[in-house]
Amino acid sequence: MHVGLREFAPLVMYIGAIVAFVLSIVWKPRIGLYYLVPLLPLQTARYWLHSYPLGEKLVDILLLGVLVGLFLHRAERQIFDSSPLNKILLVIFVLTYLSLWQGAFYLGAPLPISFDDPRFSNWKNYVEMFFLFFVAAASIRTTKQMAIVIGLMCVSVLIVNRDYLSTVGSRNFSHFSYGLRDAGPLGYAGENGMGAFQAEFAIFLIGLAAFAKKPLLKLGLWAIALTSIYCLELTFSRGAYTGFLFGLFVLGLIKERKFLILTVVILMSWQSLVPNAVKERVTMTYQEGEGLDSSAEERVTIWEDAVHVFNEDPILGTGFNTYAYMGRVGGYTDTHNYYLKILIETGLVGLLIFLWLLGVACKVSWRLFRMAKDPLMRALGCGLFAMLICTMVVNFFGDRWTFLQVNGFLWILLGLAARGLRVVSQEKESHEQEAPAMESEEFQVDPSVAHEGSRA
Repeated sequence: MHVGLREFAPLVMYIGAIVAFVLSIVWKPRIGLYYLVPLLPLQTARYWLHSYPLGEKLVDILLLGVLVGLFLHRAERQIFDSSPLNKILLVIFVLTYLSLWQGAFYLGAPLPISFDDPRFSNWKNYVEMFFLFFVAAASIRTTKQMAIVIGLMCVSVLIVNRDYLSTVGSRNFSHFSYGLRDAGPLGYAGENGMGAFQAEFAIFLIGLAAFAKKPLLKLGLWAIALTSIYCLELTFSRGAYTGFLFGLFVLGLIKERKFLILTVVILMSWQSLVPNAVKERVTMTYQEGEGLDSSAEERVTIWEDAVHVFNEDPILGTGFNTYAYMGRVGGYTDTHNYYLKILIETGLVGLLIFLWLLGVACKVSWRLFRMAKDPLMRALGCGLFAMLICTMVVNFFGDRWTFLQVNGFLWILLGLAARGLRVVSQEKESHEQEAPAMESEEFQVDPSVAHEGSRA
């Protein structure tokens, strides 16, 4: 009987996770992060482990192993470096948990104290991404280690793209139908989540490629980016298309003007570059004499209804993860605009804090891009800044923020950027401290000369 490799994959993944967990504790904490990174987008692959003991807690357990390792080896390094993001994440952690309780009273739902409560579980999965940021910033210390993490992300994306294309590649794209759409390995993040993931990482890779000096490295980064762009096309996610174009435009503004030309070329000639099904998907959004298509009209209806819900409590909202249980418009459980969702659930307070987070994240990546001398750190800052702009745009069309499989990479890259900025700031402080000492030495008087002068 022929036994395929896929039949052994779950057991290999499970044993590998155990080994990585142990090595993170007794040897190097970053081992657990290395193992976890490629698995973050592969939601359906992680499902394979659910039949094993604690297999459904793979991400939780690996993060725990890294945190325990960091604590045990704290004599070698500071566990959590200071970062402009630390305070904001703590505020969001506390605010969203209190809002979770508020939502329980609003809905008349069970109190959020058990992992069996779906709302508490959703909150846990959301704030868990904050820990990805912290462990990345704490366990990854050198540019070589940063390069390894980014390389593992590239491997993961290639696996995602291969799996996705093997699923949808043989379908007929001569005409659009909703049956053509597929979420691929990202599972419950949905087709639009897959589109957002591809758009964000493609922009990041293009940003890295702009700094690559070695032709082979540049070619490799562009090759992976092109596979992601092709997969992005086949997701039929109009919001993801828009986010990608904005990210490319930003790269043209801050790095190379040729990306501005490329953006214009895409806008002018996209209909000749994409399958006919993609063309139909985009052009069906609005047709003269017919108005918006049904999907776009439903979104407008949801947004208008969301404004009415927001007016009920504009300051603090109805509570974290409550809209999905309201049954406001048909069977929709999402506002199809993450900013509106925040307004409804956490009010103006929550939205302002979220915008504060985005602003500081952009500032961290921008400062790393402008201040770093190391090419990899500069590339990381530039690519991440454009990636954040893309992320902001795609979230205007739905919740792409709270899904680990979509934004897990983003949080780890933020952790790397925070660590990189810390290194750059320390180097700058050290240089500033050395400069006055060097100047004083230049003007120091030789004692023998001073003595001769006094004798004269």
